[in-house]
Amino acid sequence: MKGIVLSEEDGQPVIGATVSIVGTTVKTVTDANGVFTFSQWKAGDKISVSYLGMVGRTVAASKELTIRLKTDAKQLGEVVVTGIYTRKAESYTGAAATVTGKELKRVGNQNILQSLKNLDPTVYIADNLLLGSDPNAVPTISMRGTSSFPAEGRSLKSNYQHDPNAPLWILDGFETTAEHVMDLDMNRVESVTILKDASAKALYGSKAANGVIVIETKRLAGTETRVSYSGSLDLELADLGSYDMTNALEKLQVEQYEGLYTTKEPILQQKLTERYNQRYLNVLNGLNTDWMALPLHTGVGHKHNVSVEMGDARSLRAVFHVSYNDVTGVMKESYRRNLSATASLSYRRNNFLFRNILEVISNNSQDSPYGSFSDYVRMNPYWAAHDSRGNVLRYVEEAGILTAYVIGSGATSLADEVCNPLYNAVIGTSLKSTYTQVTNNFYTEWMMNHDWKTTLRIGMMRKRNDADSFYPSHHSMFQTGAYSIEPLRKGRYIMENGKSSDLSGDLNINYNHAFGQHNVFANAGYFVSESKYQAYQHIAEGFANNSVADATFARQYAKDTTPTGNASTVRDMSFLLSTSYDFDSRYLADVTLRESASSLYGSDHRWATSWSVGLGWNVHREAFMRNMGWLRQLKIRGSYGLTGNQNFDTNAAIATYRYITGYNYFGQSGALLALMPNSKLMWEQKKDLNIGFDMKAGPLNLSFDWYSADTKNMLTDVTLPGSTGFTTVKDNLGLVRNSGVELKASITPWQSKDGFVSVYGSFVYTKNKIIRLSESMKEYNERMLAQAIDIRQSAPVLMYQDGLSMNTIWAVPSAGIDPQTGREVYIKKDGTYTYVYDSSDMVAAGDATPKYRGTAGFSAEYKGFGLTATLTYLAGGQMYNATLVDRVEDADIQYNVDRRVLTGRWNHVGQVSQYKGFSSASKTLATARFVQDRNELSLSSVSAYYEFPASLYQRLRMQRLRMAVYLNNVATFSSIKVERGTSYPFARTLSFSLTASF
Repeated sequence: MKGIVLSEEDGQPVIGATVSIVGTTVKTVTDANGVFTFSQWKAGDKISVSYLGMVGRTVAASKELTIRLKTDAKQLGEVVVTGIYTRKAESYTGAAATVTGKELKRVGNQNILQSLKNLDPTVYIADNLLLGSDPNAVPTISMRGTSSFPAEGRSLKSNYQHDPNAPLWILDGFETTAEHVMDLDMNRVESVTILKDASAKALYGSKAANGVIVIETKRLAGTETRVSYSGSLDLELADLGSYDMTNALEKLQVEQYEGLYTTKEPILQQKLTERYNQRYLNVLNGLNTDWMALPLHTGVGHKHNVSVEMGDARSLRAVFHVSYNDVTGVMKESYRRNLSATASLSYRRNNFLFRNILEVISNNSQDSPYGSFSDYVRMNPYWAAHDSRGNVLRYVEEAGILTAYVIGSGATSLADEVCNPLYNAVIGTSLKSTYTQVTNNFYTEWMMNHDWKTTLRIGMMRKRNDADSFYPSHHSMFQTGAYSIEPLRKGRYIMENGKSSDLSGDLNINYNHAFGQHNVFANAGYFVSESKYQAYQHIAEGFANNSVADATFARQYAKDTTPTGNASTVRDMSFLLSTSYDFDSRYLADVTLRESASSLYGSDHRWATSWSVGLGWNVHREAFMRNMGWLRQLKIRGSYGLTGNQNFDTNAAIATYRYITGYNYFGQSGALLALMPNSKLMWEQKKDLNIGFDMKAGPLNLSFDWYSADTKNMLTDVTLPGSTGFTTVKDNLGLVRNSGVELKASITPWQSKDGFVSVYGSFVYTKNKIIRLSESMKEYNERMLAQAIDIRQSAPVLMYQDGLSMNTIWAVPSAGIDPQTGREVYIKKDGTYTYVYDSSDMVAAGDATPKYRGTAGFSAEYKGFGLTATLTYLAGGQMYNATLVDRVEDADIQYNVDRRVLTGRWNHVGQVSQYKGFSSASKTLATARFVQDRNELSLSSVSAYYEFPASLYQRLRMQRLRMAVYLNNVATFSSIKVERGTSYPFARTLSFSLTASF
């Protein structure tokens, strides 16, 4: 018997398809031409053909066969795309989850990151309570807990360094960044695979400790020329539900209640009374400025994507994408605009396949010149923002605010004017940035025979960043301090530029053979890469007027500053060996070994070994389970392995010098050693143990994982004696354990040719614990304790202690507010009470890591109409409620306050209150009173769509027509009343989309 297996869509030969004679152990695979042969067969036999991503077929045996397979979108979840090779999910022992492009777009059309957050809680994207829905903020992402010390703050916008807790991103087989993923057009995405445990992520060795997320883009689906368009109109609607500020009349009531207009000096008392009467009269005349509304608007954005697919039946195929995405934020004049073009070409010649993907992205973004949203929240509503003619006022009140005061002391006095934050936006403030990125990825596949395949990949990336920030001389930042003494320094221009490049290549040879009941797969690979970046910042000051937004018109460099920047070159090389074996598709084993070297670490520890072992058992394949037709799959799996993390500063291990520019010796500049080298600096490593199972029973799909991951050799700063010439050096220390449970379930109670109903949910439990830290951390903790008593440090400091979480909230225990004095009563470690705050009494008052997280929702479709809704939740963690400190207890009464000030603050003897009385001399420091349980439920996504019937769109000579509406970030219900989005507010997104194919 001789046969050929072809793709029904494009007529291409299907290489490596499994062909077997039903009821026997005889099987083979198709060769490079899609051909298979059997020498022993008989009439009446049935031939079964299967291939990853295609619908299998069973046909009657004959001497010559031509079998055509259809592409099966459902099988995307039945395969695991690792970014190096593709494996059948049933025979895979790793913990991995696959999300299709269709599923991503079902819960949102903003970007990939937002949709992943709504679908799989393993990928934890915490709400940014500072930057909210800022379109230019790249979210912080982690998987399976925190295992590295946080990175040091960076001042450059062109920040090329990675978050040490972030996962590794792989796009079409090559490393990429979270920013690139955020800007990637969702219409290009075919699937996203999340690699969680050692067996799944050990392929990436020294970079995989934090997990790996693999993104595959779409390829040509057929042979006909097809033009597709997808567009949407996106509305950003500000969500200010977490704010509860006083109105003008209430604010005057608060000020009277707090004694702001009372003093013992008669002359000043007269002025204060006049001030109050004038403000009160303005309020009675209708002045009640809604300051929070002034910098906001409904952001109207839009995105468009056009793709063209072309190709013939045998050799040359091409896909071209052009997309434009305009994300307009809720703060006026803030936006992020991306224009991208992609060309994907593939050519098959005999046993060779050549593929090239070229992508160009141009980004143009701007932060709002209106400044921080918090500047508007604090403005008093009895202040006017415009004059009688509608012009923006530079100062909101002629006589200004009242200076610092102590109630009843008679120390209240008048002060300077208050700047109008709205004025900064109308005088030429500009905060713009751009980047251009060009990526070219080339692939070659050689099918040597039906068992052996060689793949060569070469990737190149170039990126250029520019950022320009101009603050005119009349900007409010120059109204006080040194600028009032040196007025010629007013005005500032910050110019930043950077560039980066990546060059990588790998060669992989894999072997896939089936003999009898045995299946063997092996892959050997060699990888090499080089990454470079450099970034610089120049700050100039002294501009004669507001209209000159050009650095060349500056008077000088900013006082006491010089140009700054950083640069890096990292070279990596590694060898990979991965093998898999299964017996009769029942007993499974995976072994991976990767030996890696990097210039990132000390010269004594350039090399590191990563490895994993995975075992699996397909219980449903056993003879005693075959009569259970309702059980489609029951796979038990486990894995153990070691991976590494290298998301750190390049100069952590090597000697770094800095030139001494202020002095010279016979015309030569000197240099000093700026960073102490550490030749023994090692790789940060993580050992993962994972046990889980996958089950498909009738309409129910269930996946469960338990894991425990120990991270050792954590990189952090170790304190040195000053006599060495250095205060710190990077070193390896400590052991942190992350453990938890992940459960994911879905059920389809109804499905027919007319539609379906699917209900899904997930649950994640996470526990973080420091097992061991070195003695060096004691000095760090002592510095943090000293910082905790600083009057400017109202938030808890970050400290680390064995047995506790890395995100522990440290605060002094509190017995509440003394009704007689209005002062807080603290509890010392020996159980006694005191009015005196002592940072050494701090205890672990909470853990900021939510213990429980998850999603829940449903998806339904009937005769073309579809509806999807998704909830996300978190619980079991705590938060320090900074809103109660900043807006209530320590609220500066000269500015607007939270309404809780009206009823909550202590004011007289005997009053039982939650918050102490105000005192400008005594600020609230980190106290357990404000550590609160955080439980949240969010309606994250609601979407509806309609797929027009073929009878309609075919009349228009179309192949598809679809309309959809999305509503994201609908509502959040929290056990904590805290302001969300303090610098940039959160927003709901309403989007209307249209998709059409011709």
